[in-house]
Amino acid sequence: MTWPEDDARHREVAAALRAWAREIDSVPYPAGLDIEALMARHYASLGEDPVTTLVVTATAEVSVLAVRGELDLPGSLRLKSRLTEEIGLAPRVLVLDLTGAAHCSARGIAVLLEATGDARTAGVPFAIAGCAPVVRRAIDALALADVLPLHATTAEAVEWLELLERLKTVR
Repeated sequence: MTWPEDDARHREVAAALRAWAREIDSVPYPAGLDIEALMARHYASLGEDPVTTLVVTATAEVSVLAVRGELDLPGSLRLKSRLTEEIGLAPRVLVLDLTGAAHCSARGIAVLLEATGDARTAGVPFAIAGCAPVVRRAIDALALADVLPLHATTAEAVEWLELLERLKTVR
């Protein structure tokens, strides 16, 4: 395994792991706890296939970004990047479909909040549809249901966003 030995982040993580190992030295831990093996495992995981898939379906009326898999740190970073791209394209309506989400970390929730704000700033109508129970529990636990534009289905989200756009023209 080749490590980026000159990489500052690698050195920082290795130093933190070594300090942690020294702290727990007096506490029983599994035999063979090896900092180098932990780092090797970390770098090996960077090359694994993503456990999160992002699929965009775009029509003239709506762009739907469907998430399947885990919104852990790597998945959340990929989602943030993709949402930024989609918002930059200024679709008529953008819906994030979380029906297929299997896990959602705190970073995943942060991405939802950031995307909501970014879309509002860019003037792109945005909604979140089909929150899987695991995502909904996290949103409810943080009392964010009133902040995020949540809808049961993609169709419901599109209908709501189109209604909002019509209401803007009535003013």
